[in-house]
Amino acid sequence: MTTKAVAVDRLAEFRTALQAGIDGIVRASEIYVAALDEDPRNADTFRAKFAEWVPAAAWAQFEAVGRKWMHPRLLMGGVSDPKKSKCIKRLPYSTQERIFKRDRFQLLTADGDTLEVDLLEATASQAEQLCGDANMRTLAEQKAWLEARRTAIPKRSGGDHAVHRA
Repeated sequence: MTTKAVAVDRLAEFRTALQAGIDGIVRASEIYVAALDEDPRNADTFRAKFAEWVPAAAWAQFEAVGRKWMHPRLLMGGVSDPKKSKCIKRLPYSTQERIFKRDRFQLLTADGDTLEVDLLEATASQAEQLCGDANMRTLAEQKAWLEARRTAIPKRSGGDHAVHRA
């Protein structure tokens, strides 16, 4: 077997194992949520039993994944930019799923054109423009958002004030 073939085999094995691990985290999260739904005090029991395995801060994320509030790829650092990650976490699970399936969203440019943008490839500022508090902004919402961020800078010239927009 060639070195390239071995690498391809190892990549495939790694992907399968990683997917199994993510699937296991999703299943564990669903079990945790079921226990919480039976009795919210079960959270304390789980935290005590798994204190050596699971940091205290992770339990909220397990609940979010189990309730499908947060995509499991966000647990794994599926978005390297913290600002983009924060934007995506605020979105509904169905939209998060579209993002991780590499759907494209319309982005309004400064000159009024639109681009089809993969949010995972977008810049942090593009992601901020696209992501509303709980939805992907429409083109009209993006226009309003952009207008709200323009700053008026007064400039003095012989006592007159002219306004220049950025």
